[in-house]
Amino acid sequence: MHIATHAMLSWLLAEAAPADRLDRRARAAITLAGIAPDLDGLGAPVEILSGGTLPWFSAYHHRLMHNGLACLAIAAMAWLWCRRDARVFALALLATHLWTWSWSGQWALNAWLNLVTTFLAMILITWLGARRGRTPGSLVHPGLDRRIVDRLRAWWGGERPDKS
Repeated sequence: MHIATHAMLSWLLAEAAPADRLDRRARAAITLAGIAPDLDGLGAPVEILSGGTLPWFSAYHHRLMHNGLACLAIAAMAWLWCRRDARVFALALLATHLWTWSWSGQWALNAWLNLVTTFLAMILITWLGARRGRTPGSLVHPGLDRRIVDRLRAWWGGERPDKS
């Protein structure tokens, strides 16, 4: 699954909490936890540049960070960053590829399941953005996200903020 799809699904997982329950830091921690296991993919450029003499990607991708110990460590870091919030620990643990622990395969990045999952996540993010007033963009640039949400509300017919 593509890292952007992991990020979207992790953000949606953070949004599964009631609208006012998790602050921006908690949503960021859960989203980052969902993509942290793919940090072992950073070995790809090293392997390519070395001509394969340093097999950092082929030997370690999905081995270093896609395991129970790594998932617990990532969730614990999210928990600590969010002032020991148990909800963040639980959601970060789910976001850290909990579903991949018992599966050894991988879809191709352009497989229909990846494309459908990404498309559905994008639709749900836009719908939730119109309803809750934030998208994953709020984690990066809240001001720009407010403008995006205004457009999404116009598109989805959600509530619009006062123009006063």
